[in-house]
Amino acid sequence: MRHDKRLIYFDYFRAFAIFFIVFGHCYNAWQRDTAWESTVVNLVSGNTALFVFISGFFFHHVYFPKYDYWRFIKNKTINVFMPYLLLSLLFMAIYYLRTGEVFMASVIQEFFGPQLSQASQVLMNLLTGRTLWAYWYVPFVMLVFLLSPVFIRFIGWNTVTQTSVTIVLFMFAVVVHRPAMEINPFHSLVYYLPYYLLGILYSLHRQRINGYLAGRVIGLLLLTMAVALVMYWLGQTDNMGKRGILQWNGIDLMVIQKLSLIPFMLAFTLWLQRYELPALKVIANMSFAFYFLHQWVLYWMRDTGLLDFEHGFLGVIKIFVFVLICCYFLSLAVKQLFDKKSRYLIGW
Repeated sequence: MRHDKRLIYFDYFRAFAIFFIVFGHCYNAWQRDTAWESTVVNLVSGNTALFVFISGFFFHHVYFPKYDYWRFIKNKTINVFMPYLLLSLLFMAIYYLRTGEVFMASVIQEFFGPQLSQASQVLMNLLTGRTLWAYWYVPFVMLVFLLSPVFIRFIGWNTVTQTSVTIVLFMFAVVVHRPAMEINPFHSLVYYLPYYLLGILYSLHRQRINGYLAGRVIGLLLLTMAVALVMYWLGQTDNMGKRGILQWNGIDLMVIQKLSLIPFMLAFTLWLQRYELPALKVIANMSFAFYFLHQWVLYWMRDTGLLDFEHGFLGVIKIFVFVLICCYFLSLAVKQLFDKKSRYLIGW
């Protein structure tokens, strides 16, 4: 059944998700020496999981009632892949004009060697999303979209089977880890797939789950903070990654942390929706534009030396706020210049 009423709390959820993702890319020069600093890092790292969860939710909530494979893929190609392709090509073109060389991320050189032809370098940049740090998400999520018939079948299974499959995939994810340097979209697919299924499951059972989450904001907050702190005590700060899916490198506790963060975020935004917060709605609507543009801002800041110092937690906050402000005004400028066609450029 299609729910036509806009879910205000999910707008808020989307806004906070993009905040987490942008913040998680703003602290590279922050030397984290204390338990509380590492706990914060574990809370704000790895939050692509939130985006994947959101995508799974909307697949069932929005697309499933009138699902048509080719219409769905066309929609995602226009709104997700097209901005990725154009911005990646633009970045590589600017790099070539500035340096006279074809851009190739150091991680691609490390994995595939420096002997690639120029055409191969461009192709590998696009296949892996390594032009700008966060762009790896698009090649991965396009694989998810291409697999949508599998998720249609998943929706038709009984709840016990759906839940069992999702749990097994999460158990696999904790040993699979993210791919090293996010270089392999297929590895990312294996790691993040259960979050997508979790989003579908949440959409299927939203009313019942929301009823359970009501009034549990503080308890869930303490739980997710405790998991982030335990991660530090057990020796994990930030994301884990490895090259081979079947290589053993311990348990990735970040999966457990995000499984505690998602219920908290739902409970918190369900509580928060009693307040009319237009700014969060605007950010939610512009979230994909923020995703595509924030790396441009950070790249410019690194290129000009604005990030080449140990800036501490307060410095991270300042960088984060500055990046958000830049993304907001850049998005408005692109929208003003290109109107509806801006969707092809920045996803908004």
